[in-house]
Amino acid sequence: MDTIVALSTPFGVSGIAVIRCSGPQCLSFAQSIFQKENIQPRKAYHSLYHSDSGTPLDEVVFTFFAEKASYTGESMLEISCHGNPLIIQQIVQDLRTRGARSAEPGEFTRRAFMNDVLDLCQAEAVSDIIHAQSQQALTLAQHQLGGSLSRCVEHFLQKLTELIAMIEAFLDFPEEDLPKEDHTHVGQQLQELLQAIEKLLRQQGAYRPLQQGIYTVIVGLPNAGKSTLLNVFLGQERAIVSSIPGTTRDFLSERFFLEPYSLKLVDTAGLRTAENELEQKGIQQTEEQVTKADCLLWVIDGSQPWNDSLEALKNRFSPKRTFVILNKLDCGLHASMPKALETYTVCSLSLQDSSALSLLQDRLRKFLQQSCSDLSEASFMIHERHAAALQHAKAALQHAQALWQQHREEDCLVAELRTALHAFETIVGQSYDEQVLDTIFSKFCIGK
Repeated sequence: MDTIVALSTPFGVSGIAVIRCSGPQCLSFAQSIFQKENIQPRKAYHSLYHSDSGTPLDEVVFTFFAEKASYTGESMLEISCHGNPLIIQQIVQDLRTRGARSAEPGEFTRRAFMNDVLDLCQAEAVSDIIHAQSQQALTLAQHQLGGSLSRCVEHFLQKLTELIAMIEAFLDFPEEDLPKEDHTHVGQQLQELLQAIEKLLRQQGAYRPLQQGIYTVIVGLPNAGKSTLLNVFLGQERAIVSSIPGTTRDFLSERFFLEPYSLKLVDTAGLRTAENELEQKGIQQTEEQVTKADCLLWVIDGSQPWNDSLEALKNRFSPKRTFVILNKLDCGLHASMPKALETYTVCSLSLQDSSALSLLQDRLRKFLQQSCSDLSEASFMIHERHAAALQHAKAALQHAQALWQQHREEDCLVAELRTALHAFETIVGQSYDEQVLDTIFSKFCIGK
């Protein structure tokens, strides 16, 4: 195994930067660079970094980690230097000169997986922790790194192994009738496994909004106040506001935190019959964003009467995922509005009022608590890869259940159980494909 090196902190000017090495040459690197023989593992040393030619490059703090007691399971060396890009480049280049090679994206965590320090679920959780966009996503990712999903899958593997052993014993000794209670036990275990899989699959839909933020699209007719709403949320003039209809041609996207939720806010062009080709393209983009949305913020000019254009939008926007901002309350509320919107969650205000944001945030938070209840109930971060494996296991177990209920073909039943067993093994990485690993770890940053 060769020795790899990478910058583990973001590149750029900073107070400190951390450079990591992993592999068999780490101890010899430390002894040569810092001119010190007796280096104790897990002890931080303050020293000058000497290049291969003997030139001092920087004053650093370094820590050596022994094999089987490090993040990767290999010998590791971590060097904290000043965060000057020139210094970073010199140290990394010197380590390459000494024999290290540049690490690939995610290679440190991949080595941790290959060395059985982390299983595949835990390795994926490392990336989830780095990219978490809400407190709940961060908490679930931390639990997953601690083995929450892994323990659940291990429980499935244990149950399946026991069932396979029981049925194979019956196949090996066909003259012995399987006791009635054992037959009932197998059926119960299959049903419990299927129910547990269904529970996990229901949580897959929570992954993207939790990890990437609730995709929240601001929609409405022109001049309702959509861009003003985005600016009010962000506390700055992010979108151009004008009384001229059709000002917004392209959609704008910004992150907004409304604890405990993270929203990806998208301001869009007003929905109407376009007057020119450029505006038509903007409206087409709006239609695409509406299709992708987890939540719609429908902004309406409450001072104007309800009309056919609003009615057309009402027929498209489900009350379950639509929060209505009835804007321009300072100009009066038209009498037709309350009845037309009685099935929606509505917040009436004037976005020109500086105190409106607090009211809006409180009402929107309560709406999200109801419409996104599946997010608050999530116990695991079920990735697309996990869900595909769970679906595969579910199909095999359903077939096995049908065979068992019909008292038919126990050898075929065992084959189905083994198929489900293999599917569960792929989740934690007990069985894996190199291409799958390449895909997973290519999404990691270099140095992690």
